[in-house]
Amino acid sequence: MKRSINAGIASVAMLSVILSACAPAVAPTPQIIEKVVTSVVKETSIVQVNSTTIVNKETVVTSTPAPTVNPYNDTAPIVVWIDAARKNMADLWTKTHPDQASLVKFEIVDRGQFASKVLLFNNSGSGWPDVVFAEPGIVMKVADAAHDFPGDLTPFVDPAIVAKYVPGANDPCTTADKKLLCLRNDLAPNVLWYDKTLMDQFGYKVPTTWEEFQLLGDKLAQEHPGYILGTAHNEPTLMMWASGCPVANQLSVSEVVINAEDPKCVRVAKMIDHMVANGSLSNLDPFDAKYIALGNTGKMVMMMCAAWCGDFVFNGTYYKPEQMKNQLVAALPPKWSDEAKAYTGQWGGSAWMVSKHTENPKLAVSIAVYMTTDLDVTQIVGTMPAYQPAADAWAKKLDSSKLYAENPYAVMKQASGMVNPAFTDVVRYDYNLGFKPFVSAIEQKKPSEPTLKDVQAALVDLAQKEGYNVKTAP
Repeated sequence: MKRSINAGIASVAMLSVILSACAPAVAPTPQIIEKVVTSVVKETSIVQVNSTTIVNKETVVTSTPAPTVNPYNDTAPIVVWIDAARKNMADLWTKTHPDQASLVKFEIVDRGQFASKVLLFNNSGSGWPDVVFAEPGIVMKVADAAHDFPGDLTPFVDPAIVAKYVPGANDPCTTADKKLLCLRNDLAPNVLWYDKTLMDQFGYKVPTTWEEFQLLGDKLAQEHPGYILGTAHNEPTLMMWASGCPVANQLSVSEVVINAEDPKCVRVAKMIDHMVANGSLSNLDPFDAKYIALGNTGKMVMMMCAAWCGDFVFNGTYYKPEQMKNQLVAALPPKWSDEAKAYTGQWGGSAWMVSKHTENPKLAVSIAVYMTTDLDVTQIVGTMPAYQPAADAWAKKLDSSKLYAENPYAVMKQASGMVNPAFTDVVRYDYNLGFKPFVSAIEQKKPSEPTLKDVQAALVDLAQKEGYNVKTAP
């Protein structure tokens, strides 16, 4: 075989020499191998030259690349970790995919322990689930060098599908170098919920700035004591995030900005302290029995809360069935008067990620895509889908609700694009833990502003323990 290859190469070389020697003195037309017919000799790595053709054209040499081995196995079984609320979604996938059902095992797990479990799997070199349902914050927590769990979905998901998610939906899933580490399942932007019946009865207008919000609190406290505009307890998720308080501003996987004493944090603390003092903002946890009683007795005029609060908190918790008389409306969050636009935060919203260790990414990614885009499965849980066509379909059922005075979907959709980028829930530390001194002061009806220095110290400590380099400004 070597002899035939060498002979073929020698013949080509000899022809080139002869033709060059016979050429006129003027600039020659290149003598080119236009076509080299090749083949790979069976069970060897040898590329055999079968024939050549020499013509007066540009040089084009082609060859057949050696075959490569597919690193994946499209028939490999996979494991999908979900929570209990996703079981019906898993059952529907199984029912509608009978040809693949035997390859997929759905397991209900506590995703709160996922990060520590990944480290154990890394040490043992096995055990990783292939697909995991979790919040984007957990996704990014296991995306650092120590965990190195989620795979980049970009090569596996059609860009046309990605383009159909609600604008900004997958931002928390996207890294600085544009890797797509998850697909959002549902969205939970905070909106300003209000009772239209009470607002009309009191002759009040919906505030469009936070300064107007505080003034409305003053008026409510004076004219209708005992009524509230929500609670100050659930921070920093609501008003601090909307304000752009820089306590979770992640610059990269290793660097974060934390400054709890920034003016954008201080202004929220001052407003909260003023409104808790006059009683227009409650100091109770939103799920405290006493706070729920304020809703049950019709004392809740307004409340900043996530998009899902309408169907899952006002419906049946704050409002009993007999109270629901098409009175609830969603409004966009207010803005600060010295700023050009309004921002909001988000409370919840999850995603699907795929392990970079999976042997069957084709099947694993197809499940993540199905769970977030299928028009039937996305209606099961009931929260606002992140995929635009599914969200549009989901919104139609809100028209017949006895809860809403008008369909809140348009506001929810707009609010999804208003989440303040100066604050993110994908940092690896628990900012709620860092805000304990602040919330504790609110619970005791003490000034919260003086605690911001303690919040700063707590957050810096939490972030540094997670390996962040902490800055006080970008």
